[in-house]
Amino acid sequence: MRNIIKYFLLFFTVLISGQELKKDTLKYTDIETVIINDKDYEKIDYSFALKQEINFRLKSVNPYSGYEIGLRFNNNLKQKGRISNVILYLHKTESKVNLTNLEINFYKINPKTGLPEEKLNTQQIIYTPKNKRRGQVKINVENHHIPFSEEGVLVSVKWLPNEFKDVAVGPAIRLTNYTEKLTYVSFNNDMTKWNNRFNFSKKLDIYTNVMLGLEVYIKKKKKNE
Repeated sequence: MRNIIKYFLLFFTVLISGQELKKDTLKYTDIETVIINDKDYEKIDYSFALKQEINFRLKSVNPYSGYEIGLRFNNNLKQKGRISNVILYLHKTESKVNLTNLEINFYKINPKTGLPEEKLNTQQIIYTPKNKRRGQVKINVENHHIPFSEEGVLVSVKWLPNEFKDVAVGPAIRLTNYTEKLTYVSFNNDMTKWNNRFNFSKKLDIYTNVMLGLEVYIKKKKKNE
């Protein structure tokens, strides 16, 4: 049984570098069924991913602005699960821009407003970039036991201050276009003021989104054979 859910992710407002549209479809591992300890259940993995539609990037961010950008993942499965991995799609960072650590956070979605609210991870999750090249990074978060509720979840990235005290830091993160506003941003570490006004697209009903990926799993009762 092969299941793949392609979700389209999102984008944010700061320095954007745009190049002519360059089709580059991201490829993902097919979903596998894995038997876990309980013999009566199976662990089903689902991948929510995104297709690159434009070759844009969020070039750099002021880490002292408390800027945080995230993508909302809707739960089309309508089944509760757990988050296993987050995927970052990084663009090439300019040579003159220093790198810094990224903080990864998860937020509960308010079913009435669609806005992120309560933070789901109780511990800080940090990714330290290894280089300035473009590429994909998979971050395993299974040990944090983060739920994937029926309302979905917002996954965000925050650039932290570095040792050089730079006011513009990388890594650069990819942006893409999609038919929904799924990207939310917040400033000044104020989690009560999320907004989804992040958009650089000039096309009607097409919106810029930040590119993130999410892998979740659910436990299903095995069918009797």
